[in-house]
Amino acid sequence: MRLIAGFVCFVVCNPLFSQVAERKIIVQNNSFFYTTIHDEFQIATLNTGNFAEPLKSAKKLALPAGRNYNEPVNPFSWDITDSLMYAISFLNHPLNSKNDALKCFKLSSLQEWSDSVTVMDMIMKSVDQNRFAYNEPYKFMMHQSNYLNGFYFDGIVLPDSSYAVVIVNNNQLNIWNYAHNKWTHSETQTFIIDGFFSLFEASGQLYVILNNGNVHKVLKEQIQQAPEVVTNKSLKENILILNRDKNTIQLIKNNDLNMHLPVNELIEKKGISIF
Repeated sequence: MRLIAGFVCFVVCNPLFSQVAERKIIVQNNSFFYTTIHDEFQIATLNTGNFAEPLKSAKKLALPAGRNYNEPVNPFSWDITDSLMYAISFLNHPLNSKNDALKCFKLSSLQEWSDSVTVMDMIMKSVDQNRFAYNEPYKFMMHQSNYLNGFYFDGIVLPDSSYAVVIVNNNQLNIWNYAHNKWTHSETQTFIIDGFFSLFEASGQLYVILNNGNVHKVLKEQIQQAPEVVTNKSLKENILILNRDKNTIQLIKNNDLNMHLPVNELIEKKGISIF
């Protein structure tokens, strides 16, 4: 089985599905959520279970979304708020337009993987899945340059229910916000990165943690370094823990992700606090 270098986090004991955890673990309403990606077809799985149970107990829900496998790999961009899941689906498929990549679906609509739920079913369902907004950030970036170099992005839902996207290509960064059926964006900012990044929200402020562990504030018009938040923890070696029940942000080393410990106990013992 092919493994994508730098993203191996922990083993999920099922031969069909990837061994790669993407970006983060979210804790919400006493449940945990994390995503994995099928190595060959790049379709995503949402793994979820009770916060007091081990990661190995997770249900594996088939997602009509996924990521592409172009190098450098951008991890699957996803978020959960209440009963909804948001995702940026960049599946490489002739019928999957990147302009329609912004997806939203109810958690209750997701089915567990089974013999009657196939990867191809999910790929075709992803093509038919309605977008919640036109992918203006991607279109704008492609107008700036259709040459992809250091192309990374992430999106999350903010407390005011708007959707934020940060997108970088050729070391040119834009901040986007979708609210009231309308996109707004910052001016283009030169921003040097050396790999993927992830967004998170803490106390009403949007932040980005870079691949090298540096944390920056994401303001309406620009990104500013947050010198009071220094982690020095590479995202290649750690995964974010967004505990929305306790309003805490932590990192945990990939090697510390024990599938057999209850998740609450695992985080208490091994989580490294950022906020």
